[in-house]
Amino acid sequence: MANQDPQPEIYTTRHTFTGATTSGNTNTVSVFTNQANNEEVRIYALAVRIQDAAGDAATAETDFAVSVQVGPNSVPSNQFDIGWLNDNIRNGGNVLAFSTPILVLFQQPLAIKVEVKTTTTETRTVVVDLIGELAIQKEYYDERFSNGSPQ
Repeated sequence: MANQDPQPEIYTTRHTFTGATTSGNTNTVSVFTNQANNEEVRIYALAVRIQDAAGDAATAETDFAVSVQVGPNSVPSNQFDIGWLNDNIRNGGNVLAFSTPILVLFQQPLAIKVEVKTTTTETRTVVVDLIGELAIQKEYYDERFSNGSPQ
């Protein structure tokens, strides 16, 4: 439940792939937003960190792809490569801002799916942060329909 409107939120998922993971393996983690029936979650950006077994930033090149699933659909509809996001840490940024927010309504399942794109022999953990807000849904009054029919 939101304590302020809107309330900033960061939802974090961890996806661990042990050594000798082949291309095509996936790991899906559900995100629990704990929103009330009159609230909505808007996801504005996604940040990624790829870590080695010790928890340090991975230096060896490993390709991963991410998809955000809201209900039965992926938003955006195709997965996207996140290797370049991890590489941008050295250049001062690892955040992908969406052109429009991803909207999650009450009781819509939210999940992050990470897929290995190249076979890896080392343990890797992909940490995904969803950056957004929890807000109370607004009802808008349109006076054109106040008497039941458009004017």
